[in-house]
Amino acid sequence: MTIQFGTDGWRGIISEDYTFSNVRLVAAAIADYILDRGEADKGLVIGYDARFLSRQYAESCAAVIQSMGVKVWLSDSILPTPALTWQVMDRQAAGGIVITASHNPPEYNGLKFKASFGGSASPEMMAELQTYVDKREASGVPVLPPVNSEPITLFSPREAYLDHVRAMLDADVLKSMRGKIVFDCMHGSGAGYCAALAKSYGLDLVELRNSVNPSFGGISPEPVMKNLGALKEVVLHDRPMVALATDGDGDRIGALDEKGRFINAHQIMALLIKYLVEKRGWSGGVVQTLAVTELIRRVAGKYGLKLYETSVGFKHVAQLMMSEDILIGGEEAGGIGVKNYIPERDGILLGFLLIEIVAAYGKPLGMLLGELMAEVGRFYYDRTDLHLTAEQKERLVAALRAMPPVELDGLKVLSVKEADGWKLTLEGGWVIFRASGTEPIVRIYSEMNDSDLLKETLRKAVRYAERA
Repeated sequence: MTIQFGTDGWRGIISEDYTFSNVRLVAAAIADYILDRGEADKGLVIGYDARFLSRQYAESCAAVIQSMGVKVWLSDSILPTPALTWQVMDRQAAGGIVITASHNPPEYNGLKFKASFGGSASPEMMAELQTYVDKREASGVPVLPPVNSEPITLFSPREAYLDHVRAMLDADVLKSMRGKIVFDCMHGSGAGYCAALAKSYGLDLVELRNSVNPSFGGISPEPVMKNLGALKEVVLHDRPMVALATDGDGDRIGALDEKGRFINAHQIMALLIKYLVEKRGWSGGVVQTLAVTELIRRVAGKYGLKLYETSVGFKHVAQLMMSEDILIGGEEAGGIGVKNYIPERDGILLGFLLIEIVAAYGKPLGMLLGELMAEVGRFYYDRTDLHLTAEQKERLVAALRAMPPVELDGLKVLSVKEADGWKLTLEGGWVIFRASGTEPIVRIYSEMNDSDLLKETLRKAVRYAERA
């Protein structure tokens, strides 16, 4: 089968496997699933991001699903993924579809499925959807564009979503904020939303890279340091108080400190725990995925919060957020969810909570982070994306499954944990090998107690992967 769902849906290269015919097939399979559950009248909410042909793919999805007897609402404009997810929850729909490839390179597009509870679908739900797709694909019968289809019901997403975000924010704290704020939209679907929200509080916020550009300026719209050169230039030139970035579909967060240094998702999560406990007075557990830093464990311990660990993928975090009293949950890639909200990542909400942090403490993010790490310890973390052929990727996975290494070029492996990847505990830290479910990539994560040792560990892990 050529259409495979990953951790949060299906993604593929436009015009190769991500085609209109395949999009229609997946749409029909999702309609089959909704019909079999008896939820046709609850309907599906459909939206799209700023990628190439996203609107047209979404319109094609909507037409197919409606023609099969399932009620449909279609966004009338580009929207962030969390705005779509909120519509699902608010309308009590059976689910939602957003056409997006999130932070993947520009040549990709994709389809995320959101569950009725307002969050990422569970692994079980995604596996069940896959069986419906497989059945359609195995039949060999193409899904053709509907003829003489009825007009689709449109909705405008912005104001309902922004009201939902405003309900989570402290207006008094935000209105006290002084200083310039730069929010890098990375040519993604958060453009316009950040500025509109800032206007509510009289903030001096400027959006960067807020035009529609399906090539994303030649980068992947992922808010990590290698893609934030434009934001760093603004920080070094204009010296804003806060510098933020969100990804292509607006559900992940990244930041730079006042000196242009990258603040990664782990560090953002640590700062949010500090703020929500100390200033908001909130409590609850902390959820982290397999690839999240020891820093979170230490900060959770500082405040006496129960820590949970899941496999990689926010859908695992979302499940715990619905079943347990969870203050915050997150993954290494910048997807973080917080209490009293839908169980969903939201880069725009998180960005404004970071602005609140600066206003509440009267200190820039870099200074606050430095104070926190001086108290709980310093940890050095990085990730390498290793591009391999399909055959190399399969060989590496087979080697790790059959016999994980006992050392990496002299670095002794103390233990191995297999859970949606392979986590090797070393002296001074750990390294993880994880094959991407949506790209021909093996991601190698590592955290060590020394910055030079971190670089050495990643180099040796890459060599091991290439030789496997």
